[in-house]
Amino acid sequence: MGAEREITEDILSGRLEPRVGLECLLLVSRGVRPGAIVTVPAELPDGEVLGAQVDYEFRARLAGQAQDLKTRLTDAMERRRKKPLEFKAYVLRSAFENNVMSSASYFRHREAVFALGLDLEESEVRPTIREWYVHRREDRPRVLELLRRRREIQRARTQFDPSRPVSYYVYPEERDPEYLRSLGRLLGYPECCIEAYVAGREAAERDPEAIPERRAARQLESESAEPEAYWLKDFFPCRPACPAARAKGREALAALAAADARLGDLYREHLGRNLARVRAGPELIQAHEEWLRRR
Repeated sequence: MGAEREITEDILSGRLEPRVGLECLLLVSRGVRPGAIVTVPAELPDGEVLGAQVDYEFRARLAGQAQDLKTRLTDAMERRRKKPLEFKAYVLRSAFENNVMSSASYFRHREAVFALGLDLEESEVRPTIREWYVHRREDRPRVLELLRRRREIQRARTQFDPSRPVSYYVYPEERDPEYLRSLGRLLGYPECCIEAYVAGREAAERDPEAIPERRAARQLESESAEPEAYWLKDFFPCRPACPAARAKGREALAALAAADARLGDLYREHLGRNLARVRAGPELIQAHEEWLRRR
């Protein structure tokens, strides 16, 4: 239990990002959920700074102004060998490795995963974004199969149609019901909430207002919310007082409080933040889609 005590102190001090430490590390290690996803660098404590460093290096190298001679020479050779978009992806990926993968926060969060006896698979979403699939070691086959299926879906993307939202092409796996069910089970979601999410994604093909984020926000306008039902960030219960989701929230709270009473208090704060995030869902979707279009 020494590793868990050290990780607890790192969560409380902010050395480990609290939401990641609570929801993605401790809840998996304590068996409340089989797995979790951490987005890097966004969910590292210094993610914004690391992202800015990546952007700065990318722009400098694209202009041929890398800080060291070796990088400038390598970039010049790669620029001649690659097509323009391939070269940009190469520089972005290299800048990510130089700034994020060498950072203290990146190493500390990975170290914490393994210290708890867990494992992770790192998946590239874009050249400057990775997802860590944190899981129990015995669940590695199901994680690898999930990632294989995701790559398969992404390779099958249809020709671009400007009338569709950008997210339709960035996240094509969101339109595959069986993939969504497998992912939901890995993340520990109740079956009723998984099915409500899948139904919302399918209905969104006909009605954009049916997507789970908008449905969940509308429900909060007319139904009483139970904070324990919002037990994970970006989780959308089938209804605000879903008994299965509330049970997961109570189980999570008990597991964290058993580790350290301070963790239980901190998790209660995060329940409120998770609920507030669902209320703001439509605005967050709009902001994200505008960001995708700009990118």
